[in-house]
Amino acid sequence: MNHLNNWNLIRYLALSFTSIMRIAVTKLKEKSEGIHELFARYGHVAFIVSTMKAAEPTDPAPLFFLCDMIAKGKIDILIFTSSLGVERLFGKIRPEKNVRIVCVGPKTAKKVEESGMHGEVIAEFSSDNFARYLGEIKGKNVGIARAEVPNPQLTASLTSKGAQVIEASAYALVPAVNEFLDILKEVDAVIFTSARSFELSGFNNEFAGKLRIVAIGPKTAETMRKYGVIPDFVGNGTLENCLLFLSLKRVPDTCK
Repeated sequence: MNHLNNWNLIRYLALSFTSIMRIAVTKLKEKSEGIHELFARYGHVAFIVSTMKAAEPTDPAPLFFLCDMIAKGKIDILIFTSSLGVERLFGKIRPEKNVRIVCVGPKTAKKVEESGMHGEVIAEFSSDNFARYLGEIKGKNVGIARAEVPNPQLTASLTSKGAQVIEASAYALVPAVNEFLDILKEVDAVIFTSARSFELSGFNNEFAGKLRIVAIGPKTAETMRKYGVIPDFVGNGTLENCLLFLSLKRVPDTCK
């Protein structure tokens, strides 16, 4: 049985024996489209809690510079780490069709495709993996449109391979008024979708052992551990991967 069939079998078993879980997810309101439907496909209920909200970048100059580089046809590769980054950049300018676009997660790629472009989906989001995935990038201009949360490891990994990186904040993330800690008393699990959303949540180990704690990816997990919170699972950067884990945790032992 090949890898794809194995994956489909695992997903089938998870969905067949899953009981409904109530799951809190720290998703931005601006990026929460389709979340309820996605969770429902895995047999679960989503409680969207935005511990932060999007705002205009503190310094708009880098974004204007990236737009100018795109307008002049000087960008070879565009990296998007979120669908909101796509929305904010494409609201100002669209690249030519020959620009390679690489996305973190299928939802980000879908937003690119809705704009008439093609976006590749990187399977696992990590700085080193990005550099390997892009291949030969020596002498290439790589643009990154992201949240106002620096990722020096990603920049360093790309420049070490000879790329010129033009990084710009497409939006800032600021604290949002929320009832996150109260909602945690009503759910079975929580998925933290970014390091920043965890930091702004006020989460503490009072809830450890009472619910499943999931980090969407390695960077989020690293931040959680700095605060003494150990996730039960570290995903590959997608909600689908996290939901599959939570579904498998509800498969009866006799079926494993």
